[in-house]
Amino acid sequence: MPDSTQPPQQILVTGSDGNVDSFIDADQLQSDATRLMYQLAATAGDDEATDKVSKRWVTEHDPDYFGFLAAAALSLMTRCILGPILEVTDEMGVNLRDGLNNAANNAESTLGDN
Repeated sequence: MPDSTQPPQQILVTGSDGNVDSFIDADQLQSDATRLMYQLAATAGDDEATDKVSKRWVTEHDPDYFGFLAAAALSLMTRCILGPILEVTDEMGVNLRDGLNNAANNAESTLGDN
């Protein structure tokens, strides 16, 4: 019997008709998301290199998989890279969080569905 406290090992992706379109291996997704996160982070400040990494990952994966991959990589980037950076800047007395919150609020008010 599967352990309900553990994430599934496979994710079924269904179409609007309810039929299964693809399977995603959760362990592979986690590995790919970790690699994508670090590859993107390593290019910070070099937009051309960032675009190159993004293009490679987008073209190597089908759209369904890439959607899950991008969401996982963004979550990891927030938790594993941005979070610790903000903790360090907080300790140094440099407040970056207010600027991020202002930018997020501005994006929602100008680009959101509201």
